[in-house]
Amino acid sequence: MALMQSFVAQLNHVPVLQSQAMSRLSEEDAPVNPAALATPETVPNSYRDRAAEILDQLLARQGLDATKLGWDWKNDPRAKEPLAGEWTEAREKDEDHVKGRTILYCHGGGYFLASIQTHRWATWAMARLSGSRVFSIDYRLAPSSPFPAAVHDSLAAYLFLIQPPEHSGIDAVDPKDIVIMGDSAGGGLAYGTMLAIRDAGLPMPAGVIGWSPWLDLLHSMPSVFSNVRSDYLPAEGFTQGGQGSIRRVAKLAATIKPDDIVLHHPELPSIQYYASNVALDCPYVSPLCEKNLDGTCPMLVIAGDGEMLRDEAIVFAEKNAGTREDLHLFIYDDMPHVFQMFDFLPSATHAMEASAQFIRKVTCGGEGVKHRKAVRVNVLGEERALEDGIVEGWEKRVGKLGGGREVLISLLS
Repeated sequence: MALMQSFVAQLNHVPVLQSQAMSRLSEEDAPVNPAALATPETVPNSYRDRAAEILDQLLARQGLDATKLGWDWKNDPRAKEPLAGEWTEAREKDEDHVKGRTILYCHGGGYFLASIQTHRWATWAMARLSGSRVFSIDYRLAPSSPFPAAVHDSLAAYLFLIQPPEHSGIDAVDPKDIVIMGDSAGGGLAYGTMLAIRDAGLPMPAGVIGWSPWLDLLHSMPSVFSNVRSDYLPAEGFTQGGQGSIRRVAKLAATIKPDDIVLHHPELPSIQYYASNVALDCPYVSPLCEKNLDGTCPMLVIAGDGEMLRDEAIVFAEKNAGTREDLHLFIYDDMPHVFQMFDFLPSATHAMEASAQFIRKVTCGGEGVKHRKAVRVNVLGEERALEDGIVEGWEKRVGKLGGGREVLISLLS
């Protein structure tokens, strides 16, 4: 935790390009596990072309064009290079391995850090535990390629998996055998991609898993502030090097009229590297803002009780999800953000095994997820029902920057 806090604390105080360079220092020393096979793959640009057509229609429904997004996303020069990916699987398959079972993995890093290499710990762990092949992707990163570049790339990868090029020698994967998964920003991307797949009328995947998913780029939930001391993320999150500090926004909120919407105020600074302010409440950016999960797929949400993103995980799974019976929520006592990376912890082991069990249940003719579940898990792996009332006043906060004008102003007292 001390090491993570020391590293992450610098991210809001140095140029973003320097932060990105720092995050890549470990790439050359990120070896493939000796028991794993790691095979590079590229997704032909024809899949980005098809994904762009789909995404253009979806964004039009959201009222988002290039002007509002702040850039010409359909002509990004970085999209001219094929999307890089990596297959990870066990060298020697055991009885848990099932041909066709596939995980599409989206790495975390605030949408502007990390890579396939930095997250080999996660892809190998899930390949081994769930008996799957894992396809991880190096989606384009902000600020050079902000939203919707990441969704564009993840959607292209999904299309590639379910309908690979003819005569390529690659077997198509049944969507019912694919789980989209990610940690932190990658977890948010997994759910955002799921919503895009549903809204486009494409075949749904078997399930989605988010480890400490970043579901709310509006920072609207209380734990963003209350859990600062028990997490290693920078206070108030990644806010354009501190430019979009929520406390700075609070000072602006105190000067505007009560009926004005803070998010759309012309003097509001840019809040996130990943998306323009007007896009922050788009469900493909902040899945917490999606209140209708009809037509989606089984979901598993895992978060730590001590992390800043805890409340958005709870509200997404327990409140905005409505009556879905195939959604599981696990909150781990005392754990920080993406605690699975601390694989020496019993809670990390339990969370990984729970994820693997979920994957086996929803793919390849498994028994499926037949009941709703919302539990706390202690350090011994013992489960107890998640209590009510953890996130007070969430209804008035969702979709509002910092939780809304009144909440923002209260931060100044």
